[in-house]
Amino acid sequence: MQYIICEKIKGGIMMIKKIVVMMMVAVLVLGLASFSFAKSHEGIKVGITFMTTNNPFFVAMLDAVKDEVEGELNGQVIVSDGQFNVAKQLSDVEDMIVQGIDLLLFNAVDSDAAEPAVEMAKEAGIPVVCLDVDAAGPRDMFIGSDNYQAGVLAGEYTAERLGEEGKVVIINGTPITSVRNRYKGFKDVIAKYPDIKIVAEQNGETNLTKSLEVMENVLQSQSEIDAVFGINDPTALGILAAVESAGREDEMFISGVDGSPDGVQAILDGTAMAATSAQNPAKIGRLGVEYGLKILDGEEVPEILPVPVELITIENAEGFSW
Repeated sequence: MQYIICEKIKGGIMMIKKIVVMMMVAVLVLGLASFSFAKSHEGIKVGITFMTTNNPFFVAMLDAVKDEVEGELNGQVIVSDGQFNVAKQLSDVEDMIVQGIDLLLFNAVDSDAAEPAVEMAKEAGIPVVCLDVDAAGPRDMFIGSDNYQAGVLAGEYTAERLGEEGKVVIINGTPITSVRNRYKGFKDVIAKYPDIKIVAEQNGETNLTKSLEVMENVLQSQSEIDAVFGINDPTALGILAAVESAGREDEMFISGVDGSPDGVQAILDGTAMAATSAQNPAKIGRLGVEYGLKILDGEEVPEILPVPVELITIENAEGFSW
């Protein structure tokens, strides 16, 4: 009996040893594969064009892209600021192609008007991965936040806080897919509540300065407002500035989309900005590089890759960051 027990113990030890060896081999194989993958793209040249770089959301995305390309692959990142100008963005993409980029990460100024830039890159044999905003044309892939859900979260928060009745203003933005989807998500929720009335809609052009200006006009024309939805955090912060300047911050609350440092701080400070549907720009940037390399290696990738969002309010704003 003692002999049998000893043999069983020995057998168990041998099995454990085999499992450990197999795990070590698996880790080694994965490590070598990762190393090989990185080495095959070492020195890569990546072009990335933004609708604007004057937004912390895109700064965070760019930092992540640079970490991946310059930090991990010893490559080069060529950056373009589209400055909300379709013609400039097209010209910038042309310049990047001349400079010999291997991959284009594309954040369109205008989704429909982006098609010529996408076609130009594809004709040059360069994969195009759209980030945050999808684009018309033969792009390879789109990676972005679930922007419809971002609008839904803001809409649900608004309806619940209003008790399903009240007067709402929407400050919309530029004609891009992310804006359209947020708008639709918000509107679809509000449409479920007949006692919530949308009393004004304006275009803040997705930036703080213009949103402040249009909200000032809305405040002059609307004597009663209970809630405002800004299509992104710069828009929401512009709305906030206008509302505070008019001394009407106690009359309404504001929600936005992004989860930007300034937006989250405004929530923590107890201002009229009460919520933001938070995105993950760094993750979007990293995924853009990762899937761009897969495309270069001839791998199949999904046409669309949504990245989840979450609602940030005073209850969970402390400690949140991109």
